[in-house]
Amino acid sequence: MIASLTVRNFKSIVDLNLKFSEHFNCLVGLNGAGKTSVLQAIDFACHMMGGDIDSWLKARGWVSQDLHSKLSPASNLIFFIVYRLPSGKVFEWKAAFNRVTRSCTREEVSEHLLPGATPSPKKIVFDVQRNRYVVGDGTKMDISFNYKGSLLSQLKDELLTEDLVALRDGIKSIRSLELLSPHLMRTSSRDADSDIGIGGEKLSAYLFTVKGEQRAQLVELLGKFYPAAVDFKVVQQRAGWKRLVLIEEYGGRRIETEAKHINDGLLRVLAILSQAQSRQSALLFDEVENGVNPEIAEQLVDVLQDCPQQVIVTSHSPLILNYLSDETARRAVSFVYRSWDGSSKARPFFSLPQVKGKLDYMGPGEAFVDTDLTDLTEECVRLDLLEHNKRLATKKAEELRKQRGTE
Repeated sequence: MIASLTVRNFKSIVDLNLKFSEHFNCLVGLNGAGKTSVLQAIDFACHMMGGDIDSWLKARGWVSQDLHSKLSPASNLIFFIVYRLPSGKVFEWKAAFNRVTRSCTREEVSEHLLPGATPSPKKIVFDVQRNRYVVGDGTKMDISFNYKGSLLSQLKDELLTEDLVALRDGIKSIRSLELLSPHLMRTSSRDADSDIGIGGEKLSAYLFTVKGEQRAQLVELLGKFYPAAVDFKVVQQRAGWKRLVLIEEYGGRRIETEAKHINDGLLRVLAILSQAQSRQSALLFDEVENGVNPEIAEQLVDVLQDCPQQVIVTSHSPLILNYLSDETARRAVSFVYRSWDGSSKARPFFSLPQVKGKLDYMGPGEAFVDTDLTDLTEECVRLDLLEHNKRLATKKAEELRKQRGTE
């Protein structure tokens, strides 16, 4: 799971730090604050680990120059991810991505030897710099080939430690569904696939691979949201194309409906449920409540909180927050906003002075509705400026001490 994320110079982000809870996380904020940019940054890190940067850019219609923040003079994109492995070990991956070569020209992986301690002592277990790399205490090796994204994506498992393989595969298996679109989910897809695609365009191909107990559980779960839906099937056509058909039952009579005629909400719920049962390490959803009736929103939030993966969603709806316990809301909800310099920042929503006392007498959703997000943004900007000025004063004091020491 992602324990924390630091991103610099990516789209609207100049320097953002976020901590995540183990299971469910929700990003809230005004339109244009940068919530989607956070999801995109995590997805980009996933594809750096996969080494498929070019296909990621192509799928979005972007070029590498589009990734750079116009608010920062720095050239490289910087990512720090603290990641907890299933074994409980904690590692920190640091990467500097060069937009020209589309590769991480500087990388470092360190193990936190005392997770939870502040600061935790660290041991470097992987290092890339000056076109050479080293694993652990091994020999430095020249990098004699071109690559995209992280060097870890290109090195064979036998050259790495078990922990490095687990870290790489864990980050690589994060799945973003921030572009989930019913229009794309209705299309037939080809060949079997391990996920439904960023916009759901591979939904039918993915469902074709779901068999046995996993399939039965998915059908049962879908029936809790839509009682008339009793089954689905994926029809294989010529040249490997696969077409999704929903089976509904009314008055003892079964009716088959092709995906192109299924309503948006049902398709979206089916897509989300299918991924909640997958083996991905984390799932990212943008505006998770879109197209979903308020009557089933609570069930959807329950499913996402109970699924084995880490889940990170954005939302504009107080309904989503209302279905969280106070304890979950305190650690899971982050407020994303634009700071004084125009960059996206984030703070724990229920730790902010204007909000933190409201959970004593309101539910999380009520507290969200009762808060003016524009005023809250101004409060966060004031806090940012105080911290910024404090850093400048500290830096100036250090420079003066150095000057006096040389006199």
